[in-house]
Amino acid sequence: MKRVLLSIVIAVFTVGGLCAQENSAEGLRWSDVTGNNFWSNWEINVGGGVNATAWHGIGNKQKSTGDVGWQVEGSLTKWFNPIVGARVQFVGGRLNASDDDGRKSNWIIPHADAVLNLSNWIGGYREDRVYYAKLFAGGGVSIVNVNDNASSGFAATAGLINTFRVCDFLDINLELKGFLNAGHDMPRAIAPLAGKYGQIYSATLGLSYRFNKRGWDRAYTQEEVDTYLAAIAALEVGLIEAQRTEGQLTQQLAEQEAATEQALKTSATLRTELKAEEQQPMPVTPVAIFFNINSARLSDRAKATMQLLCNSIAEAPKDQTFTIIGHADPKTGSPSYNQSLSEKRAKAVYEYLISKGVDKSRLAWRGVGATDNIFPINGTNRVVIVK
Repeated sequence: MKRVLLSIVIAVFTVGGLCAQENSAEGLRWSDVTGNNFWSNWEINVGGGVNATAWHGIGNKQKSTGDVGWQVEGSLTKWFNPIVGARVQFVGGRLNASDDDGRKSNWIIPHADAVLNLSNWIGGYREDRVYYAKLFAGGGVSIVNVNDNASSGFAATAGLINTFRVCDFLDINLELKGFLNAGHDMPRAIAPLAGKYGQIYSATLGLSYRFNKRGWDRAYTQEEVDTYLAAIAALEVGLIEAQRTEGQLTQQLAEQEAATEQALKTSATLRTELKAEEQQPMPVTPVAIFFNINSARLSDRAKATMQLLCNSIAEAPKDQTFTIIGHADPKTGSPSYNQSLSEKRAKAVYEYLISKGVDKSRLAWRGVGATDNIFPINGTNRVVIVK
């Protein structure tokens, strides 16, 4: 029976994890919400209340007026996203389904449930919502007549949790649930009724404490992502066009210098100065290489930009060095994550330049994490600057 319960727990948490995972490249996502790490959105619940038993078919009472027992319970719940969660609960107490001698039945049932936040599913995630309706269903092991010829068997469970938010970390829960098992797994007075269904209905009131991060961060909409990518593409095209124009201007300048040299060839001193100026390498202006959201991979456009940069570095003075600085967007990710991402972007540019023959002694790189916007026009700084 322990193996059955363990299998149920593993299955519930596995299915919950699969339901929560939507986009592995950007982390766990649901609708317009980005998921948290595994250790966030856990809650502990304790409570107590009353129960009643029935058998001979679902809903039929054991007597004309059913007896009432008591129970206490505790549970541990993990939320994978705003609508999908899983929990393990332990229930124990007294069933007042007595036999003719008036004896009561001790009862415990550990079980695992899948939990569905109906309010977030229908109405969408809202951080300021005060009331949540949550459905659950699962199963476990029902043990009746504990320490006295105990009987045990599989029991299915389902119900409704009415949650009232008190503050950011504390809730009040009114839980209504029922357990269904075979008649022979009920107290002794009912056990001979093989083939009949035994039911236990309960209502409990409890407190929930949610630890670590409770809420969910808003994710970018697809429209915002498309707009951002379009802005990056436009900037990259503009930079390539600007570099092409710069090359044309350089060529025109060389032609003008040649004309000036021809006109002033009578002056030996001036010809010498002009010749030295033509041989002097052009300085390399700062270059920007853009990256996609949450990525340190070089796009084909970025590689095309860096090919031009390689040519410029080859023509620069041999003693000139270049610094590669990686940036990240402060709107997404934690400071430590953005620091790591900016370093990965800078290192990707550094390694690509070396692979194209640039002497690594002329290069230095570093990441500066999330910084203020570098390009105010499109409000982004997922970029590496080489200067």
